[in-house]
Amino acid sequence: MSRFRVVKALLMNAPVSLTMSFVAQTMNIALGHMETFEWGSMGISFCFSYAVAFLIAYFIPTERAGFALARGLGAGEGTWRFDMLVNLMVNTVFCVIMTAVMCWFTACLLGGAPLSVVPGGFAEMILPVWAACYVVSLLVQRPAIALAKRICRER
Repeated sequence: MSRFRVVKALLMNAPVSLTMSFVAQTMNIALGHMETFEWGSMGISFCFSYAVAFLIAYFIPTERAGFALARGLGAGEGTWRFDMLVNLMVNTVFCVIMTAVMCWFTACLLGGAPLSVVPGGFAEMILPVWAACYVVSLLVQRPAIALAKRICRER
């Protein structure tokens, strides 16, 4: 992975992982799984999800698949339509993996629940997490790329 790609992944994944952690905890409160918002719990979830998000970005070529999707549907590079289609692919793969992993992490590893709770937790979380992360990643994509180029001194 190039230095630029590493920096971009780190910049993109910070706000998306923060969003995922916040939305998941808010949903857990709304669903009655938690009584109050816990900053410490959110911090632990953020740190773990940030590390896992980086691994996803490093090992799974979702961006290439997103580019292929956008180009295949005739979107021109540099347009919002192109960005939305790339983000559709990247965010969907990211959220499916992250939601499953984070359900296991918070419910089973931290909460001591059996593995059988993961499918139900996934079903409760995937849509709100996906929607929130899609919007956030779409909004931070261009600034993160620009900042990564500046940091890496690329054009």
